[in-house]
Amino acid sequence: MTSHPEIKTQKSILVFLPRRAAQVIVSKLIEHGYGANAVHSVPELFDALRSDSYCLAVTTRPDIDMVRNIKSMPVVNLEVFFHSVGIIGDGVTSSKQFDGKAFLERVKALSEPRSTRSAAIHAHTAANANSSGARRQMSRWWEAARSYLDSRARAGAKK
Repeated sequence: MTSHPEIKTQKSILVFLPRRAAQVIVSKLIEHGYGANAVHSVPELFDALRSDSYCLAVTTRPDIDMVRNIKSMPVVNLEVFFHSVGIIGDGVTSSKQFDGKAFLERVKALSEPRSTRSAAIHAHTAANANSSGARRQMSRWWEAARSYLDSRARAGAKK
């Protein structure tokens, strides 16, 4: 197990990938202030997840179910952050590019403590409630205008 105890105030991120890929992802996470550890085998994965030291895992599609069968936790599928990029030259070739910004945004969203997330959700709900009140007021105005126009249309039809 590769350990990087940079941050002890929150749980670390577990990276379950082949050695080279795991080193790249762990270093990127540490560079952005996250604690991260890498494991490369199923026994290491099992021991790491039993430790309750991780807030989420990073792996690829084939291993997501294995992680979730050991422990129910958020899992980031690394594969969705690779996008095909066509390179035009002598022949058309295709390459994959990693979207590091989107990856880090996803990690941030999933690794935030739930109390912080619920506070953000509460603030969002409060903002929506204010706009909801404005929508209700607008709706009453619209109903009054429609009623007025309907009554004028009926009165014009009787003449």
